[in-house]
Amino acid sequence: MITMSKFFRAIIVVSAAFFVAASAYAQSTILIVDQSRILRDSEVGKHINRQIESIAKTMESEVKSAVSPLEAEGKTLQAEIQALGQAGLASRPDLKSRLTSFAGKSKKQQYEAVMKQRELAKTEAVAYQKVSKKLEEILKVVVAERNADVVIDRSAVIYGKPADVTDLVLSRLNSQMRTVAVTRERLPRQAIQ
Repeated sequence: MITMSKFFRAIIVVSAAFFVAASAYAQSTILIVDQSRILRDSEVGKHINRQIESIAKTMESEVKSAVSPLEAEGKTLQAEIQALGQAGLASRPDLKSRLTSFAGKSKKQQYEAVMKQRELAKTEAVAYQKVSKKLEEILKVVVAERNADVVIDRSAVIYGKPADVTDLVLSRLNSQMRTVAVTRERLPRQAIQ
């Protein structure tokens, strides 16, 4: 168990390390960039979001169209089972077979829905990866222009007054990249037993 004196010593050590790191950076030029704002507010970010929403709606439609007949089949089976009761179910091997088949179809549909979610996430990641490459190019130029030593994302800054270049980077990104190809990614499927 940590005693209070060990706890205070740990705080002092951490504080000293932070002070040393801060004083080392005191001589450095630090730039701040809010990457999430750039991706959200840039023209290319808005374009990607619209494309992702469209792809998501298409995928949702595909899932719904596959689920509808499955739901109807499930209701029919449920009605037959209720009419027969447990005793009647034992005397109907064809109904048991249909139940087994229905369970398999349901499992496949659940798997397909999960795969579509993964495909959508991958589609989004691939699109934003293209934007990240352009952002990296822009940041290299800004770092050279400002003679900066460090670039930190806004989310990592608790307190400080370094130069925030988010608006500059956002402006340059908008002038250099307004759209990007967003292509639906497809993942290979495994056979479901």
